[in-house]
Amino acid sequence: MNKDIKIYFDDHVLVFVGKDTNIPANGTVLTFKNKKSLENQLEKFADARKDGYIYHDGTDEILELFKKCFKYIEAAGGLVVGKDEKILLIRRRGKWDLPKGKAEKGETPEETAVREVSEECGLVTLPQITEKLTDTYHVYRQNGKLILKHTVWYVMAYNGEEPLQPQVEEDITEAVWRSENELAPVLRNTYGTIGQVLGQWMSRQI
Repeated sequence: MNKDIKIYFDDHVLVFVGKDTNIPANGTVLTFKNKKSLENQLEKFADARKDGYIYHDGTDEILELFKKCFKYIEAAGGLVVGKDEKILLIRRRGKWDLPKGKAEKGETPEETAVREVSEECGLVTLPQITEKLTDTYHVYRQNGKLILKHTVWYVMAYNGEEPLQPQVEEDITEAVWRSENELAPVLRNTYGTIGQVLGQWMSRQI
């Protein structure tokens, strides 16, 4: 683990930080001795509604322990850039989002990302992956159980011209192209993970 990792909950975030990091005075530090005590801490933190921190020593060991505390889901998605440099966005359940979804058995992350973008936006011409952009993690409850979803994000180039068709059975009501200078209202009404992906993309364009 060579950088800080953010785990997004509904309206707060848990950050893995190096042991020499200064934690804000109002920050919560999760301390634990084993998997069971970490699970107990996470159950409390999930409903705490304030940011928290976990110290790490630069290895992946603590992240692997963290994953074992949840039902763990692998997913992938795409930040798709069209011929006019506009970005493909979807609106799902009232919030702006990027096309993504769970991996099917036997799929690589790249295959998952291309399939999900195609399905959720009705693309016949498949986008082409140009590079990996980032990874995101978010936690949510389903039937009372905490779920951790890891999503791998790719930058994709798209050269097709067919009209977008949002996948309504996945609660997608819009699929649109937006230029970078139109993203401000998107960032005000989206998820923390999507803000991270878009923010990383925009910072690279400066």
